[in-house]
Amino acid sequence: MGGKSGMNKLYPFNKKDIEQMKALGLKPSDVHGQLEAYCRGSRFIKLIRPCNPGDGIRSYRAAERRHFTTLYDREAQKHCILKFVPASGAASRMFASWFAAAEQGSFGNEALDRSFFDDLHKMPFVSMLRKDRRIRLLMSEKKVRPVLDHILLSAGLRFGWLPKALIPFHAYPGGEVRTALEEHLEEAADFIGDDEGLCRLHLTISKEHAQAVKSLLKSILPEYEKRLNVRLDIGLSVQSQATAILAADENNLPFRDNDGRLVFRPGGHGALLQNLQALDADLIYIKNIDNIAPVARQKKILPYKKMLGGLALELRHRVFAILERLKEGRPGACDLRSMADFCRTEFNTPLPRGFSKWAPVERREWIFQRLNRPLRVCGVVRNEGEPGGGPFWVRENDGSSTLQIIESFQVNRRLKRQADIWSEASYFNPVDMVCCTKNYLGEKFDLADFVNRDAYSISPKTEKGRRLKAQELPGLWNGGMAYWNTVFVELPLAVFNPVKSINDLLRPEHLAGRT
Repeated sequence: MGGKSGMNKLYPFNKKDIEQMKALGLKPSDVHGQLEAYCRGSRFIKLIRPCNPGDGIRSYRAAERRHFTTLYDREAQKHCILKFVPASGAASRMFASWFAAAEQGSFGNEALDRSFFDDLHKMPFVSMLRKDRRIRLLMSEKKVRPVLDHILLSAGLRFGWLPKALIPFHAYPGGEVRTALEEHLEEAADFIGDDEGLCRLHLTISKEHAQAVKSLLKSILPEYEKRLNVRLDIGLSVQSQATAILAADENNLPFRDNDGRLVFRPGGHGALLQNLQALDADLIYIKNIDNIAPVARQKKILPYKKMLGGLALELRHRVFAILERLKEGRPGACDLRSMADFCRTEFNTPLPRGFSKWAPVERREWIFQRLNRPLRVCGVVRNEGEPGGGPFWVRENDGSSTLQIIESFQVNRRLKRQADIWSEASYFNPVDMVCCTKNYLGEKFDLADFVNRDAYSISPKTEKGRRLKAQELPGLWNGGMAYWNTVFVELPLAVFNPVKSINDLLRPEHLAGRT
């Protein structure tokens, strides 16, 4: 999306515009850059082929998995490990179909309305509804609108306003109901913790939900710490206002509201790269707030979490050893061949043409530059129709190939070959990864140095009935991590338990906690 229309010179922002930018932490030069991106339009990547086991995806046998889980159990407590959970999204999209039915007063016909009430009795929060005598009566009378209004709106449970983190996801015997946030605490306590029993988590939240999240944590932490026998250290952060992006009109000029003020929109989850940058840990697990299972299923997933962590620790150790060797001495030709092979085999990095004939100092510099960057170990699962991105081989502008997590908007599917490659993919990115964001000296990388700046997206939106263009930053785990060292590992589908729609809570994996 884009076009030739737009700016040929810097847009003449007025004094009020500049004050508005300053309040967000933006400079005019930042916003001019955003407008230039609208004029350029979306940049597509070039797919080479999908990743598959043995070709970009590692698939481990049981004995190999045990090796990595044992390594994690032995080494993890020596390191600072943290779980990072993007949790700033509101649950409004999750309840989209219920909002539509509330507005219409029905799901479409009597059969669908009956089905809704049958399913409602299976929802984890049904006990919260049954506490209210009036709601019990309305449920028995199959009154769709008032029941949905009670669930969604501020006069009732206000689920339509809450973040996903505070939505009840699972019910347990004895009447216990747990939110998505509580289940993440439970999961983290099983594999994240130091030798003093400290378990670290960090959640990104929206400003409007901060108080509600803090209130829940204050009320539950003493109980969870006692039951799980850990000390929970939970950090919270909000997306920086300085990652907001100016909306544009159809001519790629600044979009203004009815009062003449510039309209800025959130920069997407790629904006959370700043939140990730601020974290100080040796290993950082990343997992979405809505991908969480009941406790019984968590126990089956736990070995795979440890396997990813163990692999990350082993790779990190080997990378650091090579970097230290390169800095401390002058490795011989045999050592350089071994180091180059490590880049090629472990990180799928093809060697440049004629590499073996380069001078030793050039080969050392190339290997150092290839290894001295952030590392991520990403779980991938078989794709069974879930929307989202997946692992691909990508052709870079310099002709090299890299492993990337690619979303559909990044692919020019008007080109038949690119559309065919996209449709041939059989693996999916569930956002279950372990990141190493420090170098061999223990210093944090500047993560902004490893972003593909051209991986932004532009999409059409509406603002009070008026059409506009919205831009988002390169996504956190696709363009935002484009130039990290990347390893894809096949995981069983059991690790992926997403709740994108309210009806996903009726899947067997989410009902498992009740028995």
